[in-house]
Amino acid sequence: MKPQSSRPHLLDANKVPVYYAGGAGIDRFRGSVGETGPEDWVGSVTAFPTALLPDGADPTIGVSRFQDGSSLAEAMALDPEGWLGHELSAAFGDEPGLLVKLLDAGERLPVHAHPTRAVAQTKLGSRFGKTEGWIIMDSAPGAEIWLGFRRPVQPEEFRQWILDQNVDAMLDAMNRLEVVDGDVFYLPAGLPHSIGPGVMLTELQEPTSFSILAEYRQFGLYESQATLGLGWDDAIACFDFGVYSAQSLGILRPAPTTLSNGVGGEIVSLFPPDADVFFRAFRARATGLLRISEPAF
Repeated sequence: MKPQSSRPHLLDANKVPVYYAGGAGIDRFRGSVGETGPEDWVGSVTAFPTALLPDGADPTIGVSRFQDGSSLAEAMALDPEGWLGHELSAAFGDEPGLLVKLLDAGERLPVHAHPTRAVAQTKLGSRFGKTEGWIIMDSAPGAEIWLGFRRPVQPEEFRQWILDQNVDAMLDAMNRLEVVDGDVFYLPAGLPHSIGPGVMLTELQEPTSFSILAEYRQFGLYESQATLGLGWDDAIACFDFGVYSAQSLGILRPAPTTLSNGVGGEIVSLFPPDADVFFRAFRARATGLLRISEPAF
């Protein structure tokens, strides 16, 4: 639920030290200048991976803080039902099961994928994997993303590309899509993807930063960081090698579903029902008094 007005306000931005360059999209969105960078974690109780932190960095980076310096994670632990409601706190305790990011790509992000919940539970000691959804907020003319393989790729072939860091081969085997403001994409865990420069988006995801990076050397990362310490056999097994043709891409680029359309306006669901176990997002167009949903985190 929304915090009571007597509680302190969260700080506007929550910067994290990611390994890629950002643009000015988040600052434009927030109406600030030079404050944010590539990622802003919103209302987060998730810490940035320690393996990617600079030496001596605060291990709680990524967790949102109030203006008095106290953390959202601490507040939520003291009153999980007050923050999350009965159903969510009963399921996850003081963990909302969600991480929301503002992400602004100043350069193309590496080709990567994320583990499923099953892999995370058996290999990474986490109940959460990293299924995610994107809402494109701002895009430069001709901005692009890459989603899924467009032709059959064998794991052995893909492993050789990783060994050689043959990024051109990786990208050539994937679906290259131009994006515009308002586009919505659903990315089940395992889907190979990359975000091109000039794309600023809101990302809803499971609350981890588990990424398997097929492309990593040019970003200054080590193999152990690229594989989450799993080694390449288990890491490559996380990738979805299914073929996404022009026809099947609709799964990843879902059409909105109208939930209500009446006197007060219209509410549409942006993601498909398969995403409901992970997150939901709605677009509301109000012409009058419009009730969206019950209060929730």
